[in-house]
Amino acid sequence: MKKNIQILYCLIFFLFPFLSIGQVPTENALLWEISGKGLQKSSFLYGTIHVVCPNELSFSEEAKKAFNATEQLYLELDLDDPELAIKMQRSMASQTHLRNLLKANEYEQLESFFRERTGYSIESLGMIKPFYLLSYTYSPMIGCNQPISVEKGLAEMAYIQNKSIFGLETLEDQLSVFEKISQQKQANILLGCIKDFSKMQESFQTLLKDYKEENLNALVKTSLDSYSARYEHLLLDRRNKRWLKKIAKISAKKSTFFAVGAAHLAGEKGVINLLRKKGYTVTAVMNQTPATLQNSLTLSIK
Repeated sequence: MKKNIQILYCLIFFLFPFLSIGQVPTENALLWEISGKGLQKSSFLYGTIHVVCPNELSFSEEAKKAFNATEQLYLELDLDDPELAIKMQRSMASQTHLRNLLKANEYEQLESFFRERTGYSIESLGMIKPFYLLSYTYSPMIGCNQPISVEKGLAEMAYIQNKSIFGLETLEDQLSVFEKISQQKQANILLGCIKDFSKMQESFQTLLKDYKEENLNALVKTSLDSYSARYEHLLLDRRNKRWLKKIAKISAKKSTFFAVGAAHLAGEKGVINLLRKKGYTVTAVMNQTPATLQNSLTLSIK
């Protein structure tokens, strides 16, 4: 199950770049307080990066205080769904082998990359949909064997504090986005990532630096995948609109810590601006000491 969830978050990371069109908040913050419009208690909105190396998983003191003050945790996806692994396994299966989606020389290029950089044979993985194969390139790009998600760190905190964990959408909701993109296009995206792999590595290090510094304005200008902008209306905008109603309803009942990919926060169609348009006060909670590995809590995830 853990492997399947990691595949999903790797997939989300590649396809949901930190890119948003339009106005962005002037405040550089990952943590935002939601108040006003009759809310009895404040809730909080937190921008995550879906995959990091274990030794780089950290939270600012402000984020920890906000988390402690809330009653429940909402992630993009409910990680406690007992059928999650089975659903993921089913969704990964392809009806055609990858070799049938690419030219012979392109397939050979992928085969060589996977053998040399991941240790896996593309031939044996060929019946997995191309999007999911992106996850296998992540370890060599990020530089560690077992990358984890910030969401997992938050879930661990929730377990310790006996807080309930829920999801803003179901696995079917998330995967339906990918199903709208043909496997031929998926294969082209996979090939493009391999061809620009060194650029991807460089971009990730820039993104990670900006994230640890909570530089939201820099994050929204960074795109790790040039293909992704074409699908922004599917990957970001439509989901933001669906989440808005849920966030409003949930916040009215309980003080909640919402954690979603930072790409969803900023921009004219981002969650922050959408909440403000609905009459909520959304205020940046500034990190008093810029996040670094030295001055933030580093979680040890087993």
